[in-house]
Amino acid sequence: MQRRSIIRRTWIALIVTAAMLATAAAAARQDAEKAPATVKQVMQTMTEPSSEVIFTAASEPPKDQQQWEAVRKSAVVLAESGRLLMTGGRARDNTTWMEMARALVDQAEATLKAAEAKNSDALSQAGDDAYLTCETCHGRYMAP
Repeated sequence: MQRRSIIRRTWIALIVTAAMLATAAAAARQDAEKAPATVKQVMQTMTEPSSEVIFTAASEPPKDQQQWEAVRKSAVVLAESGRLLMTGGRARDNTTWMEMARALVDQAEATLKAAEAKNSDALSQAGDDAYLTCETCHGRYMAP
């Protein structure tokens, strides 16, 4: 009698464990199948906010460590947004779009170096370069 009880509990535990594993696997598949962020979402959540911090700092250099840190963080985010714009089916073409996205990454990395060195002149140049890239890209790819 006791042996049957142990076997029954073991089977119940195995069934519950199998059900939990199947549920976890289904949830993981659903997460993997979710669509990546769109170009618009990347722009609104990453590119635009980080570029605004950089453009402001390029014209009004940071005055303290906290402001330099905000520029540094924004440069990291801007570089990542440029990388995202080249992946996940976001690229509009394999030529100009990719060149502009790479330029944005390069300019963000130049901004990062300027922020780490607290070099206002280099920050101004990198910000101006990024602004020109953004304007050129928007002129080409954004609907009027």
